[in-house]
Amino acid sequence: MPPGSGRIDCDVEGNARAMPALAPATIAGLARRAGVDVETIRSYERMGLLPKPRRRLGRSGDAAYHSEHLARLTFIRHATELGFSLKAIGDLLGTTGGLRTCGDVYNVAERQLAEIRRRIADLERMETALAPLVASCPRSGAVHDCPLIIALSRSE
Repeated sequence: MPPGSGRIDCDVEGNARAMPALAPATIAGLARRAGVDVETIRSYERMGLLPKPRRRLGRSGDAAYHSEHLARLTFIRHATELGFSLKAIGDLLGTTGGLRTCGDVYNVAERQLAEIRRRIADLERMETALAPLVASCPRSGAVHDCPLIIALSRSE
């Protein structure tokens, strides 16, 4: 586990020890740690998905991002990798209100799963239609004689 992750780690004897939290970071430092660009962070702040940073005292008011910002960006990244929309991510984070129970979270996740299954069914239909066209292609000859071009040009 990387230092500064703010999580619990174990020493060689199995004793738990707290890992240090992310030291206050600039937006560029947070972006590097999270693997996103600075504009993504600013966009998430504008949308309310990421809290605004605290301001450092005595350092001309520089923004200070902390471990909770990194944790939130990690959550958002994982959720987007699962195809959740930014609105659904806001629902899951509770930034839009409304989610009160694990059952509410389940409903958001269930809708996402149904959408993924719908997209898979669409992709399978496309594959079923495209596979025979690809198989029929002789890979030689003029483009205007290509069975793929002819099939895609047919009006039905």
